[in-house]
Amino acid sequence: MAANRWVMEKGVLGREDGGLFSAAAAMKAGAALAEIFGKGNICTGMGDSPAAGGILRAAESGILQQGGNVWAAGSCFESQFGYCVGRSGADCGLFVDFSGEIRLYGRGGLPLCEREQQDFLEAAKKPEPRAVYWGDWGRLVSMENLREFYCVELIRAAETTLCGISADIKCANPRLCGMLRETFVRLGGKLRDGGLTVQVSADGRDVTVYRTMQDIIHTDRVLCLVCLDLFRRGEDVALPASAPRMLDRAAAEAGRQVFRYEDGFPACTGMEARGLAVRQPFLRDGAMLALRLLSILKRSGGSLAELESQLPGFAVVSRTVAGNVPAGMVLHFSKGELLLRPVGGKNGVFLSAECRDAETAAELCRFGEESLAKGELPEQDAT
Repeated sequence: MAANRWVMEKGVLGREDGGLFSAAAAMKAGAALAEIFGKGNICTGMGDSPAAGGILRAAESGILQQGGNVWAAGSCFESQFGYCVGRSGADCGLFVDFSGEIRLYGRGGLPLCEREQQDFLEAAKKPEPRAVYWGDWGRLVSMENLREFYCVELIRAAETTLCGISADIKCANPRLCGMLRETFVRLGGKLRDGGLTVQVSADGRDVTVYRTMQDIIHTDRVLCLVCLDLFRRGEDVALPASAPRMLDRAAAEAGRQVFRYEDGFPACTGMEARGLAVRQPFLRDGAMLALRLLSILKRSGGSLAELESQLPGFAVVSRTVAGNVPAGMVLHFSKGELLLRPVGGKNGVFLSAECRDAETAAELCRFGEESLAKGELPEQDAT
């Protein structure tokens, strides 16, 4: 493992050479997590596959051996697991997805902060977990019943009944699809094929809403619509640093504020943002965002197109390019913002430009790529 250093990209644990994690490496990861959180309570969960089960059991063994307590949520989808981490009050979370990929969470189901990521990677460099006396091992507690409260959180996310709203609910995950459809009907909505369609990703993190294939609204724009509604109602929001920057301007115009927390990109108001984010789980959950948007449609009495027309113009263009940056960063230009972060385990940089239109965003993205190709960081306000 010494020859294959570990890296972490947006909470996903990987090896620098791109190789797969073994059960032994997973055990070491669990031990490192227990070490940096002082033998705390660590919520664990997994996708439904033999690979996920094997990797998770190894990671849990590492946690227990270092004296950490395992709060086992068992088999669940990722957004449901994030809810369990937050609701349980665990110090952190470790999730193994269907393919055996390990994802780490901080308190409240939020991303680990930069300091926690670095502490974890340092702890993982140790040759092997230290042996402890048998009486110092942690305890494993089943938290599987907590998963069922996710349905209650879905109902809370909607805020209102959905009587009079008809929609087609789609999701490749049968368990999540069933939960979402049942919640929609319990709220008074009517299921029907065609027309307004809500499609949630299999992990529950993303959502797409549309009436026709020409008017698709993806997760970022759904998030913006929900946030604009909160601003009008006199509320602030807490968002990851990578969320659309246009929301900062929209919040200021409404006399409100966007607090941001780290998610691979830096944020200045991390701790204050994290406290508020724990109280707003619907802003980072695709299924909850979908129900909140349907609730806004119900209250407004308007159409999806009318609702989207309220959004200020913005476009995001992203790509991964060759180059190096020391850490995630947000650069501000007169035309928009450029976000950069290293791509773990590769000689690459993820670029994301946000401007008022797609053409300008593509131009800013090209400028960032050209600067990196010269071995330079893009100079702010140089465009």
